[in-house]
Order: sequence, then C-alpha cells, then structure tokens
Amino acid sequence: MNILIVGVSGFIGQHLYQALRQSGHHLIGSSRHKISGINWQQFSFQQSQAVWLQQLQNIDLVINTVGIYQQVSQNPANKDSFSQVHDLGPKRLFEACRECKIKVIQISAIGAEQESPVSEFLQSKRNADQYLLSHELPNIVLYPGIVLGEQGRTTQQLSLLASLYIIPLVFDRQEKIPLISIYQLTEFIEQKIGHWPEKSLTAILIAKPETMEELLNKLRHWMGLNKGHFFIIPRQLINTLFYYFPTLSIGAFNQSRTAMLADYSNKKLSTLKNSLPQSASESLLAHKATPCFSKRIQLKKLFYINSLVLGIIWIISGLSSIINIELSRELMLLMGIKGNWGDSIIIIAALADMVLGILLWLGLWNARLMQWSLYGQITVMLIYSIILTITIPMFWLHPFAPIVKNLAILVLAIYLLEEIKKTPNTVKEESYHV
Repeated sequence: MNILIVGVSGFIGQHLYQALRQSGHHLIGSSRHKISGINWQQFSFQQSQAVWLQQLQNIDLVINTVGIYQQVSQNPANKDSFSQVHDLGPKRLFEACRECKIKVIQISAIGAEQESPVSEFLQSKRNADQYLLSHELPNIVLYPGIVLGEQGRTTQQLSLLASLYIIPLVFDRQEKIPLISIYQLTEFIEQKIGHWPEKSLTAILIAKPETMEELLNKLRHWMGLNKGHFFIIPRQLINTLFYYFPTLSIGAFNQSRTAMLADYSNKKLSTLKNSLPQSASESLLAHKATPCFSKRIQLKKLFYINSLVLGIIWIISGLSSIINIELSRELMLLMGIKGNWGDSIIIIAALADMVLGILLWLGLWNARLMQWSLYGQITVMLIYSIILTITIPMFWLHPFAPIVKNLAILVLAIYLLEEIKKTPNTVKEESYHV
C-alpha cells in the first residue's frame, strides 16, 4: 500500500514510518523541513488544494500525525495557531483526500472525542475529526492517551523527572492517567490497515491505567534505577501557577494537558471498554531503554542542575556586592573610581548580576529567554575580566583567583548556550503525543 505520513518529523510520524516500511508498505513522509534518510516531500497546511491533489497522486492512505503543544499566537490566522495546525489545515487535506477517494487515519487526542472538550487545543482537534467523519468514505479517527516512547518528548521529560533523587508528584497517588506506548499504538494502526472497517471508526486508545507514581517507578526500572521517593505538590498550588502563568509547563504538563488529565478521573478511565490489557510502562519495559537514552537523560539532568547553580552564582554575586558595599568600594578605589560614581556602578552592576541570574532561571521555560540571558552573562564576564585585567592586573595572581574563576563560569555558560540551541521549538510540525 502507498501511504503518506503527514508530520513525519514528529515522534509518532517517525515511528510509524519505520514500522510500516518494515511491514512492506511504500512510504512517503511529509513535513515542513527536510528529513534525511527517508522518502520525503515538503508540505504546508497553507498550501493550495491543487498542490495537495498533486501530492496525493497514487496514494492509498494518508495518516495525519501533525500537532503542536502550544500556539505562539491567539490569532487564528497565524500559521502556527491551533486553528491552522489542527483544524483548518487538516480540513483542506481531508477535502483533497475525499476528492481523490483516499482513506485517512487521523491521530487526534484523548478528550477530543467529547462534545465539549475542556481546552481550545482539544476543540481544534475535534473540529477536524468531525469534518473527516462526515465524509462518505470510511475513515479512522484515533483518540490515544499520552503516547510514551524513547524518542518522545513527554517520555524524556518524565524520565528526567523519574531520575531525580526525590520526585515531586503533580497528581494524587491514586489518580490514574491515560497512557499508551508507541508500540501499542503502532500495532493497533497496523491491524486496522490490514483489516479496514466498512464504515468510519473512532477509537479511544489507552493502555491499562496506572498512577503517575507507578509510571515513574517503572521508568526508573526501565533506566536501571532503584525505586524512587516521592512527595505530592498540592493541586491548588498547581492551579494557581497555571492561573497566573497560563503558558507555563511543569515538566511534561501544561495547562491544557493537566485539565484533560483531571477530566479523565479514575471513574471515567474504568468505564472505557476498549482499554488495552497491558499498561504503557509494561509495554516500554519489553523494549529496554538504550544506553544512549539513559545517558541523554543524565546529561539533561546535569543541564538543569548547572542552570540552577549558575543562576545562584549570579544572584549571590549581585547581593554580596550590595551587602558588602564597603569591600565593593575598596575595589572601585583600586580601579581609580570613587565617590558617587563608584556607588552607582556598584548598584547597577549588582542589579544586572541579579537580573541575569533570574532570567536564566526563567529561561528554563523559555529557550529564547535563556539564550539571551547566557549571551548577556558571557558579555558581562568578558567585560569584567577585561576591565580587571587593565586596571588591577595583579588579580590574575590573587589567592582567591577572581579572574581565573571567571573562565570556569564562562565555559559553563557557553556549554549551556550550546545545549539550549539543541532544544526544539515549542511549535513545529510534530505530534504533540510526545
């Protein structure tokens, strides 16, 4: 069968491409940006109907895996809004498929099957789902839970959380969450491709429900770690954080995802008839984590630790300059600066240090903000070092090595900057089931 996977750059798209190719199908993968090593073609949900019709020639089945975590703009006309990526764009694709009489598998999200979804994210998915189901051809719409797999962004974030020595829990100990592994999802899709339904099909796909504590302990076992120690973050605190910071993500959970999971209470999960008999974590355990994955998680943990420590260094540096202002004035005198000018420089420099430290912490939730903070830190350290070298060169041989230690902090900042450049943008043509 000739199959087009839309959104092949994403976690689910990549896994489906490889699995279906191994099953003997002829695959074409489409995404915004070039993917090497596959049969690839470029696409955009803004492209014309004529382009879609041309790309769909000789295609038997289209699988749409495209989705975004968060939208960068509330404007529905923005190409990276929920409306364009989940609703209007897929509708244009589905209409072209209807004209060409091509079957479609739409990978939606659990919660979008409800008449009144709890978030704009889910509502935008539901709009496209209902449009596809209204076609006369038999199509398939899947509503998977959170999809786990080694290449998935959510799995990486949860594994990072699981690797901590003391683990915070966002959910109550007895609260079960809807999950499915990428292997379970792929197996279900392959079965449906081999036995296509006579009429349109919708399916809620979740594995055997498990609590967050059970999942994180299984992830620890998956990575070769012992059982973890947990503490619960009060739900009221989480709701308050999302109220004041609606774009905040706590690890793998943003506001819309947390609302969806809270909506799927233990009672609702227990009433679903088509739950898979095996839990998602058990499915993962059947496929051991690669050494590369475990190493990547450890390096990511060090990245966060280093970011926190570097932020502390800058903030304490700023505070100490003000608290020990007499020592700071002595340093100004050695540089030939005294009086009000010296005090002004001390205060401005101290405030700048503290701001750079705080921005670095805030940058843990915003890659661009962290980049600018690190660029600022590198610039300030270079300026400090050059000024001290010119005005007080003996500081290079000072017993406390104030200039030499700047080199270590400079290297750390450069390392964090290079690591943050590898972080994917929030908006991209990948599945949000990550």
